[in-house]
Amino acid sequence: MPQDKTRAPLADRRGIRRAAMRALAAAAMVLAGGLAAPAVHAGETYPARPVRLVVPYAAGGFSDQVARVVGMALSKTLQQPVVIDNRGGANGIIGTGVVAKSPADGYTLLLALDSHVSNQLVRPVPYDAIKSFSPVALIGAAPMVLVANPKFAPANAAELVKAAKASPGAITYGSLGEGSEIELAARLLEKSAGIRMTAVPYKGGAPALTDLMGGQIQVMFASATSAAPYLRDRHLKPLGVASAKRLPMLPDVPTLAEQGYPAVQMGFWVGVMAPAGTPEAVVSRLGQGLSQAISQPDTAKRLEELGVQLTFKGPADFGKFLDAEFIRVAGLLRQENVTAPD
Repeated sequence: MPQDKTRAPLADRRGIRRAAMRALAAAAMVLAGGLAAPAVHAGETYPARPVRLVVPYAAGGFSDQVARVVGMALSKTLQQPVVIDNRGGANGIIGTGVVAKSPADGYTLLLALDSHVSNQLVRPVPYDAIKSFSPVALIGAAPMVLVANPKFAPANAAELVKAAKASPGAITYGSLGEGSEIELAARLLEKSAGIRMTAVPYKGGAPALTDLMGGQIQVMFASATSAAPYLRDRHLKPLGVASAKRLPMLPDVPTLAEQGYPAVQMGFWVGVMAPAGTPEAVVSRLGQGLSQAISQPDTAKRLEELGVQLTFKGPADFGKFLDAEFIRVAGLLRQENVTAPD
């Protein structure tokens, strides 16, 4: 039978019209924002599979505990499992680098801490702390406390300073490496008090606290959250808190400012970031999910029990917060003349 040459062009035109209509419909969904869940791949509604939350520190520490509480709550709001992936090492740089190189599809996220900023200011990192990531949400912050092994003779910061001056370099402290707030707090104390101690690096706060209780090191700065159970059981003793005011969870422990070192005020902030280039609709969906997650009474209570003071900021405000943090920390480093070793 001879081929009807008029039908093929008509079919082509119909196919083109159908494709155009599908494209217009997809564009309308994107413009609608919250009216439809964002699609990352054709035919896939985000989130369509488990989400990985990378914690750039060892399991068991403050960041890991926060990640597990947040991840469990976020899995309910996203209706997909949130898998915690601990990638400790180099004060968070290894895990952060993993996320920076991951696909920008919303399925790999970073639990970012204060060291995300300070790392880049004191040492080379294989990513740009701002340009390599899309800010999703700031969750909150937690104060820091200076703790010691119970057998360590000094009972407060003043006695620690006296002992350090008598034997320069003899006192050892736990550190998460150059750029960590723990390291920076210790170096601020050294600078303020005119003393010298010896840093012992760890991949995370949990192993450092274990060694502190075992006597391998003598003091360290830690989150009040991580230290609280050991302080209650007298496996550790507090020497001072690095905040402007005394902590409700440690009301009898004086601040370092009260003891003559007002420059030593440090704490941890916690947020969630995604690789740069993650679609805005996906970032927005994640931000909304995190807001809903931490606003649940049981989740908020668990985070507060961990010492986290909830201060939620969405993607845009979290981005502004990060810009301000770079200015604040850089100024602090210059003011105290704290630099990384060569």
